[in-house]
Amino acid sequence: MNTFFVALVILVLSSKLLAQEQPNLLSSTKVTTIGYWNIGDKIAYHVTTSDVTNKSTIAKPTKQSSSTYDLELIVVDSTEHSYILEMKYLKASVEGIDPQLKEIMNSFQTSAAIRYQTDEFGAFQKILNTNALQKDFQKKCEEFKKQLTINRSSEEAKASIAVLDGLLVEFSKPENIEVLYLGDIMAIHGNYGMELILNKPVDVDVEIPCLMDIVVNGTGKISLQSINKVKDIALISIKYKPNQAELKKYMKTFFELFIPKDSKEFKVDDMKIDFENTEKLQMYLSSGWMESIQTSRTINISFEEEKIKKVTTTTYQRN
Repeated sequence: MNTFFVALVILVLSSKLLAQEQPNLLSSTKVTTIGYWNIGDKIAYHVTTSDVTNKSTIAKPTKQSSSTYDLELIVVDSTEHSYILEMKYLKASVEGIDPQLKEIMNSFQTSAAIRYQTDEFGAFQKILNTNALQKDFQKKCEEFKKQLTINRSSEEAKASIAVLDGLLVEFSKPENIEVLYLGDIMAIHGNYGMELILNKPVDVDVEIPCLMDIVVNGTGKISLQSINKVKDIALISIKYKPNQAELKKYMKTFFELFIPKDSKEFKVDDMKIDFENTEKLQMYLSSGWMESIQTSRTINISFEEEKIKKVTTTTYQRN
């Protein structure tokens, strides 16, 4: 057989095999973000989160806290147009809080499994077991209230419980329960269904789900930074900011749940809020699962002479 013909056949077969093994790789400069999953597929992440808050009037950080936990995702069903997954929290640890509350806060992280649906590409659509999550959240809050009374004066405990009761009434509503559990889901499933070209940023419109069934719109850019066929990885970056007017309107609605409208000490209208979110994703070209995710969220708040800056960094690393 002609040597050239043999080489040509091998090249064609290799190209077809690569296309099958890395379906998200369309060319040397183009990828898609699509989940190619089967029922029973499982992936686990180790998650670390750190919060650092600074005030303009104080030199060193006024508050630092961190948490670690493991996530396990399982594909439990699929159709032509959707996937159904279950997310479980494992091995939670919260640092930088009152030791008496640490155990109960850890239990919040290891609550009932979350069952949710994505579209055919892997983008989140909705949580399916809201009622179960609502009951679990209410149970944890009751346990939390009991802990608040330990080693505290009756007046201090009453004040803390009154605030918690207000939060419980509002947060346990179905529309708010979903938002409480969306952070990790959206970090993993928020950027599926796209086609990206190397080093050509794409303008995107974003929707940020908030409490009280409010959605704050925003704009940003998503960019394919690099492709590594050997390591089966595409590196993707995202940066976005919410619409400032919509963000301020939401914050005003949120704060007015707990602050009397006639309060002379605190006026939400006088606040200035700036918010920016950046993400870096490493996605497997073969399966569409995320190998790692790093998010950084910066919030700047100005009120009268006070300026507060809070930076939250979260890293998801596949176990």
